[in-house]
Amino acid sequence: MSFSIIEKKATTVVSLILSLRLLGLFMLLPIFSIYATEYSNSNLFLAGVAIGIYSLAQAIMQVPLAYLSDKIGRKKVVLFGLSLFTIGSLICYFSIDINTLIFGRIVQGCGAISSVGVATLSENTTKENRASAFTIVGLSVGMAFVIGFLIGPLVSSIYSFRILFLLLFGFGILAIITTSIFYPKNIKDISSHPTNGGLKISKNLIKIYFSSFMLSLILSIFLFIYPLIWKVLDGGEKSLSLVYLIIFLPAAILIYPSIRYLEKKNKINHAIRAGWSFLFLGFSYFLLQNQNESTLYVLGILFFLGITIFQSVLPSLLSLYVSDQMRATGTGPYYILSFLGHAVGSISAGYIYSKGSLFSFPSSYGLIFITFIVLALWTLIGIPSYTKGKQI
Repeated sequence: MSFSIIEKKATTVVSLILSLRLLGLFMLLPIFSIYATEYSNSNLFLAGVAIGIYSLAQAIMQVPLAYLSDKIGRKKVVLFGLSLFTIGSLICYFSIDINTLIFGRIVQGCGAISSVGVATLSENTTKENRASAFTIVGLSVGMAFVIGFLIGPLVSSIYSFRILFLLLFGFGILAIITTSIFYPKNIKDISSHPTNGGLKISKNLIKIYFSSFMLSLILSIFLFIYPLIWKVLDGGEKSLSLVYLIIFLPAAILIYPSIRYLEKKNKINHAIRAGWSFLFLGFSYFLLQNQNESTLYVLGILFFLGITIFQSVLPSLLSLYVSDQMRATGTGPYYILSFLGHAVGSISAGYIYSKGSLFSFPSSYGLIFITFIVLALWTLIGIPSYTKGKQI
């Protein structure tokens, strides 16, 4: 079924707003741990706090802002959230000490509008087109992830790390303008989205929520320590942009078309097993080999092959286990636990790395070993089976 004008507008606007906000953040993640330590009064632990405090604020504010949007309207809350994000980005840009940077990150994070955007999309699409609309939003966010990771290190090496916050400020202004002009009107009649019985929290849904937390936890720990290890090895800043291009390109080229192919064949479960295998192989190789450039390249390539699979599969899997009527409500915990995973991972990684060693091993080995244990726990708990067309 083709999209109506309202559905096209809602899908395009929500995709654009979320992608613009996330693009700048994805540009920061690959290099944040290196540059955050260069601020006045900073250390590795506070650098981890500066990274993770944003996600913690996001997790805390998702539900209050979603509730407020039910009362005063989606558009007003989105504008409020984007304003906080934009102001916070400006504070971060002018920050010269780590405490001011942390404050700016808190202000940024308080603009938690993901759940509001999901609710808007759910209200402005029909049951037949809702899954497709969510898929388009997911793809746009995925593209922001790819672009951000590839150009963030390059831009910071050519100009400065602080310039990225100015870009975030510009993206925030653009998102505010887009929201002001094009955001769908608040829908009062939600009779087409009955809530009888509420959201049914099944064992499979809990596994998906847990997977969202674990994925973000592993990703945030890796992104904290990986650039720091490279810095210790060669001290080069410009080379880091090339490093991320090399390790991320295989995933960007191979994973997305492979996922689409396997989805058509109803064999996504093979992709899930491959994702775990890539991660296990990458962590194991790093722990068993001497720490050098070749080891880091292999670790990075295998890591992103695995992580990109889960970033593609989990949102699609979630749509199979949440009814269309409760899609916005069911997606909320997924986002909250994802942000919590990022917060816990970044802050704990900063604390452990600042100690210099863990169990008599260098902190880098200790943190990779921790992620290995976390991954083992995740695989033990498992992910529900992916069966296309079957909603439970």
